[in-house]
Amino acid sequence: SLRGKVVLLTFLDPVCTTDCPLIAQEMRTADTLLGAKASATELVAVVANPTYISTAYTKAFDRQEGLDQLPNWLYLTGSLSQLDAVWHHYGIEVENLPAGAMSAHNDLAFVISASGEVQQEISDDPGPGTSATKSSFAGLLASSVEQSLGGGQ
Repeated sequence: SLRGKVVLLTFLDPVCTTDCPLIAQEMRTADTLLGAKASATELVAVVANPTYISTAYTKAFDRQEGLDQLPNWLYLTGSLSQLDAVWHHYGIEVENLPAGAMSAHNDLAFVISASGEVQQEISDDPGPGTSATKSSFAGLLASSVEQSLGGGQ
């Protein structure tokens, strides 16, 4: 259903308190950097936690991070078997951490063309989270989407 738009896809744990909120904010900043081009782009996250998969968790995360205000933001979930298939397709390894809290997963973003082809895979590990790395990461995401938009027209 997203054909015709460039998709910036990532995987987020809705109960994460470390990397995932930072990645979400970088996606949000990339959306701002895209300006008018954001309307041709869909920002998509897929749940990366096998325990907390209900929409109640994704909606709470969206509200907490201000993503519920973005018209081109989707935070997708499904059954564990559906999520497992998506994780496997994109090479995402998800592992529950002790005490049933956050999960460990690799931090990757994918730029998918309007025709549905993965054009770029980007490590979206936020690292130390300094203002310099944050601004350069959001810029990289926005630039990658712009390249895909230019190539798809």
